[in-house]
Amino acid sequence: MSASCVEVTPIPELAPEAAVGSPHTVGDELRRLLHQSSHYLAGLLGKMSLGFVSLPIFTRIFSVADYGLIDFAGKILLLLTALSKVGLQNSALRFFDGKAFADNKKAEEGYYSTMFFGSLLSSAVVAVIFVGVTRILPSSVIDAPLASLLGFIAVLLVLRALSSMLCSFLRIEERTKAYNVWGVISKLVIIVGVCAALPFSGRNAGTFFYGSTAAELLVVAVLAFLLLRRGVLHLSQFEGKLFWDGLLFGAPLILYELSSIILNAGDRVLIRHYLGAEPLGVYSVAYGLAAQTNDLLILPLNLAILPIYLRLWRTQGQEATTRFLSTCLDLFLMAAAGVCAVAAVSARDGVVFLASEKYRAAGTLMPMLVIGLVIYTTHIFLSAGLLIRKKTGTMALLLLASAVVSLVMNCLLLPRIGLVASALATLVSYTFCVVILACASHRHLPLQIPARHLVKYVVIALVAAGAGAALELKPLVVNLAARITLTASIYVGLLYYLDDRVRRGAAKVFEYLGIASWTTWKPISES
Repeated sequence: MSASCVEVTPIPELAPEAAVGSPHTVGDELRRLLHQSSHYLAGLLGKMSLGFVSLPIFTRIFSVADYGLIDFAGKILLLLTALSKVGLQNSALRFFDGKAFADNKKAEEGYYSTMFFGSLLSSAVVAVIFVGVTRILPSSVIDAPLASLLGFIAVLLVLRALSSMLCSFLRIEERTKAYNVWGVISKLVIIVGVCAALPFSGRNAGTFFYGSTAAELLVVAVLAFLLLRRGVLHLSQFEGKLFWDGLLFGAPLILYELSSIILNAGDRVLIRHYLGAEPLGVYSVAYGLAAQTNDLLILPLNLAILPIYLRLWRTQGQEATTRFLSTCLDLFLMAAAGVCAVAAVSARDGVVFLASEKYRAAGTLMPMLVIGLVIYTTHIFLSAGLLIRKKTGTMALLLLASAVVSLVMNCLLLPRIGLVASALATLVSYTFCVVILACASHRHLPLQIPARHLVKYVVIALVAAGAGAALELKPLVVNLAARITLTASIYVGLLYYLDDRVRRGAAKVFEYLGIASWTTWKPISES
């Protein structure tokens, strides 16, 4: 029950230096990217493992309608949390100065106290306004099931704003292990909290939010206590000027974050309006599984690649940055095509295995959603020029335009073709978003990807998916495992046969493992 949403990172004004990186720069930075991404990937795998544990539990505990309501309330919470943070989590990254804080304890206390209590203040104000507005809205806008969750949403938006700030502290201090450990712990505590609440409040959406609220309160309290023990949180050290500067810096990024949320989650409102709670539950499972699949690709990259290409831009210039991002995008597309192929052949059985038979219809939506999300993920590379030039306002407007495309398609098609309309709208709007972002960014940083590489990846993926889809075994678990194994093996095997870069990479891996002789066969030399 998570949304795929981009965390905005502030971009300082940079000017490329005259020096241009050597050919070895790209390889060195790729290794650095892989090393740093591996830290975040470990945490992500931990959280995803817990997600694959919790999904079968929650989809079987709650009805389809309740699961849809939980997801719908979660999207409202996501939107309100973005507003309540007022961009301060980005300001925390921008105004951190570890060297100055080491020499000036008072400056350190002022920074941490201002950011933490400022986040508490802004989120509390949004929570109060939210409660006040919802109390005067008619029941035709907020029905009884949703109204019962509004109190939880108000409390959780404060907790999540504080949690985002506390995680920003860990990230800016480069405590990557702590960052990932707490991410996994938070996920685990929420699962335990929800399960612990079941005997007391029954199998309903309120139970999920009751357990989640208690769990997230515990996590925030522990992290805040650790800061208190360090002696850096004092209400008396709150600095009004720093808080104001933080608002001025972070607030413009809110539009970008809100536009991203509307693009990613706006269809839930329309599905609930046109089709009802049960179809929303089916769509929520399909989108959630597709998002988890895509998260394996996007999150480690999103966290690690930004500081690398910013440093390259600053120290080596545009040519080295373009070469690095173009190579990364090419490798990403190679991996993404394989992921799409595997998702296409495993969606039907995977949904039934993880979420139960009552969500079987979600399997037909997943391939389209996975492809759409993978296409959207390429914005990490294709919008780099806009980020470097601090064109976040332009990015926000383009995301908003893409969200409008999605909402219009849903309004026109949902009453006519059902849930397939939302999956199709996701694919079309994400593709549209990436195209217009790439066009706008190309003026600042033109990336180059050989068209023949993309065609090769797509053709190989289609061949692998076709072979995997033709396989039919019993029972379901065996068929699922066999399809995934066959599809992945064919995709990797054909890549090895047709792509000299893959063979060279495999040679290094086999050499490291002491089996270099496996790579002596070279059937095709790529032109």
